[in-house]
Amino acid sequence: MKTLSVLFCALGAVVTTASMAAEAPAEPVAQAIKQTLDASAASWSAGDLKTFMECYERAPGTRYVGSSGIVEGYEAIEAMYASRFRTPGAGLGKLTVDIVDVKPLGTQYAFVIGRYHLKPDNGAEVSGFTSLLFHKVGTRWLISSDHSS
Repeated sequence: MKTLSVLFCALGAVVTTASMAAEAPAEPVAQAIKQTLDASAASWSAGDLKTFMECYERAPGTRYVGSSGIVEGYEAIEAMYASRFRTPGAGLGKLTVDIVDVKPLGTQYAFVIGRYHLKPDNGAEVSGFTSLLFHKVGTRWLISSDHSS
């Protein structure tokens, strides 16, 4: 009986250690993604659309899904942002993004749920949720798919 108790204790320690080890990588991924989103929001708030777009993967398959439909391709997404948010004589407004959840999907992808707040230079603040698929390209985490509503 004593051997059985020791065996259960050892098994419990292994299971606890394994589950903690499996969860450990999420924090560095979440931190890297937060840095990407914070830098992007700061660029938007500074009126710098080109630098804001650096958070997106520069690929033809990169997608943005919004209330007006699907936009595919890095250049098309940039053009959509420019036509939708650029107002002559005004900046882009102040953008913040709060991360609600990050779920790593292996070593190369992560699914992120966030909440954005956009206060335009002219008009009322808009807020909503966004779900983002991040892809690790080299050492950077970049948005591969963006669904914002």
